[in-house]
Amino acid sequence: MTSPLTEATPDRLEWADTARGLSVTLIVILHLWAIHLTYWITDTTVMRVLADVIEWTGPLRIPLFFFVSGFLASRSLRKPWRQAWRGRVLSVAYLYIGWVSFSTAFLWIENRAHNQPTENPVVTIAQNLFAPQTHLWYLWALIVLFMLVWATRAVPGWIMLAVAAALSISAPFFLEHPFLQVGSATVFYVAGARFPAITGWLSSRRKVWIFAGAASIYIVSMLLGPTDPYGVADPFTSSVGVAAMVALLAVVSHQRWTGVLKLIGRNTLPVFILNPFVFILLNELLLNDSTLAAWLHDHPRGAGLYVACIIVATIAGSIGIKLGADRIGLRWLFAMPTSWFSGTRVRRA
Repeated sequence: MTSPLTEATPDRLEWADTARGLSVTLIVILHLWAIHLTYWITDTTVMRVLADVIEWTGPLRIPLFFFVSGFLASRSLRKPWRQAWRGRVLSVAYLYIGWVSFSTAFLWIENRAHNQPTENPVVTIAQNLFAPQTHLWYLWALIVLFMLVWATRAVPGWIMLAVAAALSISAPFFLEHPFLQVGSATVFYVAGARFPAITGWLSSRRKVWIFAGAASIYIVSMLLGPTDPYGVADPFTSSVGVAAMVALLAVVSHQRWTGVLKLIGRNTLPVFILNPFVFILLNELLLNDSTLAAWLHDHPRGAGLYVACIIVATIAGSIGIKLGADRIGLRWLFAMPTSWFSGTRVRRA
């Protein structure tokens, strides 16, 4: 007996877009901190505020993204296998291989420019097919996790959820990077994909009390327990955090002020892909501009404004690049050509 894959989700869910937008924004802040700010911002106030944001959202940002991704993938479990695999496996694999190749070339050029040791790019790309080593690991994970839920769709959902929970809890004890991240995210993807009815219940606007209760538990868990993103206590903390956030966003996502998050949520791909490259290029800029680097050191308020501007500019610029690519015939940068799906040639105008 399989778990019920209840009614299909609507084509566009505002709360899901808002959740994805929030998740990717938090990930941009994390990447900005790790790749760029730690080398240039010395003001303790700015860095402490960012550190608190990163710490308190640690058990939430990745689990929320994979939970929503699993929920949106639940519809594909009912589709013919050709259609499901083209949309959830082949199209994502196309993006993963293409952008891993770009990332490898980008980093190879950067290392050569700084006379640092480099590996053979072809070998690096081949290694990433089996063990993702870049920030694009989440695309690899989406492929693997969908294949998992597809292959086990005849297995009772509660069994798969129990196995996924055991994997996520035990991952820190026997998995290493990059598989640790994938293992830790498994339970959230499986929960979203195999139990869409629970997600529908959480996202009901009548369930505001879920947010209040789950948010309280999340805060207490963060205050009392370990806060490492992949600590043994975090599957519980992450679960109540995801429940609280879904319940909250289902209530507020219709508000106009969430429009920005919804826009980001509908364009997570370019933001995910491009933000680390922006921060690496900013490092190059400051290495060659001692005046700006000194200004950031001597002006704490300016450093705070700099951080805010970089976050906004990175997200807006990434979305702008994607929209611009679509307009000038470069849609294939962020989406597998539709002609590859149909096997037909596109006529030239």
